[in-house]
This record gives sequence, structure tokens and C-alpha cells, in this order.
Amino acid sequence: MYTKAFIPYRGYFSSPFSRWQGSLQSENAIELVAGTAKRWFAEKSFDPKMFDYLFLGKSITQRHTFYGAAWCAALMGNPDISGLLIAQACTTSVTAMNQAALGIENDLYANVCCLMTDRTSNGPHIIWPNPPGPGGQVVVEDWVMDNFNYDPWGQIPMVETAENVAKEAKITREEQDNITLLRYQQYQDSTKNNQAFQKYLSMTFYFSKKISQNVIFTLDATGTVYDVIFTPFGKQENSADLVIRQMLQEE
Repeated sequence: MYTKAFIPYRGYFSSPFSRWQGSLQSENAIELVAGTAKRWFAEKSFDPKMFDYLFLGKSITQRHTFYGAAWCAALMGNPDISGLLIAQACTTSVTAMNQAALGIENDLYANVCCLMTDRTSNGPHIIWPNPPGPGGQVVVEDWVMDNFNYDPWGQIPMVETAENVAKEAKITREEQDNITLLRYQQYQDSTKNNQAFQKYLSMTFYFSKKISQNVIFTLDATGTVYDVIFTPFGKQENSADLVIRQMLQEE
């Protein structure tokens, strides 16, 4: 249990999810999160140089990801610190925060910035040279879609894992539909009063477009080649481009 690390009150922000292949599809995720953080620091009258380390969470590679956290730190206004890039798929954010808390707990840092960002849109199409291959044929990978569709250890797609979990835990289709509709209603509630709730947590410039009104219809649309029973396309989490920022401090 952590006894020193904590997230200070209002020391965080998040962007609503922006539906993939939408208005943020061509943004560089590191530039986006660093620029957003820099502007947020200015609005809060925070000095970005108060941080002594940065954890950057991002799973999908983009141009200049090679320089990762160090580049991000410089862009946000603190070129004097280093950092660590963490790529852990769906657990990237919680892993970054845990590593930051561990460092504070063990007196490695006093004030850590965690920036979590990603862009599933326009994922990279990677080519590796393969001279021993037949005719020197290259090895290729579509970073996003190939990994969505195949876990090299489990050897099945992500959505099939979700199906298996639902069966094992005896979670019914009706229960999942009810939760989906509840989340949709909660989203609608968050847009009331000129998006007051969203503005409480978010950077205004990066509000996402409204979610489709056809939620009840899309709950029955599979949109996939797999035999999906419990987690059809309309209920799957929207792949998204987003930025999240939190700071951890020593108490």
C-alpha cells in the first residue's frame, strides 16, 4: 500500500474520447498531449519545471516516438528532465501511474508528471526487411488492426477474449446492453448545462463530436467476421484518440 504518493486535488485533466478516423486522426499524439499539458499548466499557473520525472503512456507508435518521453517533456516546457515511455495496451494508464507511485514511494522522485495519450487512427503499416525470405519478400504488420485481431500468445482476437470472459462469468447479453445504455445516458447527462461536467475535467478545445444517437439500433450490429454474441460492434468501446494527464506528488 502506498503511504506517500497521491494525486493532488484538480491536478489532472482528460479529454473526452474522439472517435477514431475523426477530427484528430492526423494529430501526433505526443505533440497533442504535450501541447495540451503546456496550455493547462499556464491556465493553472503551474511551472512545468516543478516535475523531476515524466511517465509517458502510449502504445501505438508514431513519428518521433523513438524519442518518446524526453521529447514530450521538452515540448511541455521542461527540457531538463528525462522520462520513461510505457506501452502496455489497455493497461497503459494504470501501469504508468503505478510506476510513478512506486518511484515516489521509494524516494526516487518528489513530483512526477504522467501523460497518457494515443492515436488508433491511421495506425502505422510497418515493413521489416527480410533478406532470407523467398525473393527477399518483406515482413509486414498493420500495428493497430493486426494486433486487435490476433494476440500472439492467446492466438485469438480481442473481441473473442471478451466473448469468452462473458461466457465464463455468465454475463448475459441483456446485462451488457443495460450497461451500454446506462453509459450512453451518462454521456448525455455530461453534456448538459453547456457541457459543464466535461469542462470540469477537460480541456475545452479537444471536446469530441457527439456520440451517435442510434445507440439502441447499433447494439445489435456486429460489424465483424466473428460469431459475436455478447459484445457486438455497437457495444464495443470506441477506439479513440485522447490525452490524459495526471500528476503524482509526495505527501
